[in-house]
Formats: sequence, C-alpha cells, structure tokens
Amino acid sequence: MHDQLNKFAMYTDEELMHFIINGEEFAFNELYKRYAKKLLGYFTRMLNYDKNLAEDALQDVFLKIAEAPTKFDNSRSFRTWVFTIASNQCKNFYRHQAVVNQKRDEIKYLNSPVNENDLSKIVSKLDAVNFNTMLETILNELPIEKKEVFILKYQEEKTHEEIAEIQECSIGTVKSRLHYTLKTLEEKLHQFNPNN
Repeated sequence: MHDQLNKFAMYTDEELMHFIINGEEFAFNELYKRYAKKLLGYFTRMLNYDKNLAEDALQDVFLKIAEAPTKFDNSRSFRTWVFTIASNQCKNFYRHQAVVNQKRDEIKYLNSPVNENDLSKIVSKLDAVNFNTMLETILNELPIEKKEVFILKYQEEKTHEEIAEIQECSIGTVKSRLHYTLKTLEEKLHQFNPNN
C-alpha cells in the first residue's frame, strides 16, 4: 500500500485528476495530502475561525471532487480550480447566512488614492497581537468578496489574474475590491500608523 501511495507522489495535480477519473483511489489520497492543510487554513480564515465550519467545507470540496472528477477541465490549473470551488463554498455559506451587506461605504473610498506602502509600514511597526485581532475584526465586517480578495492576495499570495479566475470576475473588479479593502484598513487601522 505504501508503494501505491509513493507511486502517485511524482505526478502533477492535473495528472492525478486523470487517474482519479479512472478510479484510482490512491491518486485521490495524494491530492488530499497535498491540499487539505492549505484549504483548511483558507476556510478557517474565510469562515471567521469557526473550525467546525472550516472542516465541513474542506470535506465538501473533496466530496465534490470524488463524486464528479470529470467536472475538472484539464486545460486549467488544478490549484486554481480547487480554490475556485473553495471560494464558491464560502460565497454560498455567506449567502445562506444573509451576512453579505454589499456596497456599504464603497463610494466613499473609490475616488481616494490608496498607498500599499503605508499599509506595510504600519504592519511592520505595531503590536502584532493587537493588530492581527483588529485586522481580523475589520475583515470580518467586510462584504465576503472584499475579505476574500485580501486573503487571496496577501495571505495566499495569488496574482490579480488568479484572483479574477477564482472570484469569476474581471481583473478591474479585483483591483477595485482590493482598493476598497486597503482604504478601509488604512482608515480603521490608523492608530497603528507610526506617523500619527
């Protein structure tokens, strides 16, 4: 059995999906091993640190892959595809919870410039515990797509193009959402700015 598992370690994610479509259970186990921890971290942050919800969401993603592996388009990157599924899970959760309060204060920020360098300077000179607690609180108050764009860009280190694909929107929309989120953080975290 151990040899079976090792056999699949050398294949790409996309090749593993081909094996899964053909009923190879060990290929599925290899994919789970590669992505479970990363996706659990993503779900944990996206679902307000509710461990049970995050674990349920993780199981749902892999259940979808197991039940319908042929839905994978092998012209796409598996990594982007699986994060798209995860993103949709989070959107569905927030829709069902009626938490999404879109467009709140959005107009206020759209025309004002944002300075990402100022935000990183603030982050580097602060009490990390207080900052992180406050950052999480502010992110949790944002509409889901704006919280997610911040997590994908700054915690998952995705490009604008990858985020656009995951969120199924244009790159312009990604930039607009990031701009709004950074302006909100800049305003609400101003007490951490060493120049204040």
